[in-house]
Amino acid sequence: MSKSKMTWIALSIAAGLWSTQALANPQLSTLADIEAALERGATVSVAVDLTRCAPSGSTTRPGTTRGGLKISSYRITPDGTLSFADEHASVGQDGSPLWQFIRYQVKPDQTIAFSTDLFSLPAYTRLMPQITYACAINQGIEFVSDRH
Repeated sequence: MSKSKMTWIALSIAAGLWSTQALANPQLSTLADIEAALERGATVSVAVDLTRCAPSGSTTRPGTTRGGLKISSYRITPDGTLSFADEHASVGQDGSPLWQFIRYQVKPDQTIAFSTDLFSLPAYTRLMPQITYACAINQGIEFVSDRH
């Protein structure tokens, strides 16, 4: 087999694998895409990069963190806003237990309101004012559908 034919076969295989991967985990670019994926039962993963979002409300400092989650439950309000949340336990730098609530609201104009509240445990005493950021789909928060 000639070297050019082997190269062509290798490139064809690589392109096929790439296109299969792209189809398996498509990026969702609009609120309608996200809602359609959720409504058909697909797992939707969310990647958050607060360094690409703008502080809002009483929050004045730029974001410094990145993270992710899978949407486990959601609701769509009559005005077309998609809301979902995440909550998790953590440990403070001093070793004390913490609980964090994070809320996401994806609005029909493709903007996303992000807010987080942090409480000490076990009393659920607020540790700081609510932190809020304004993001947009694919500008600070990205959505990917897992078709597996």
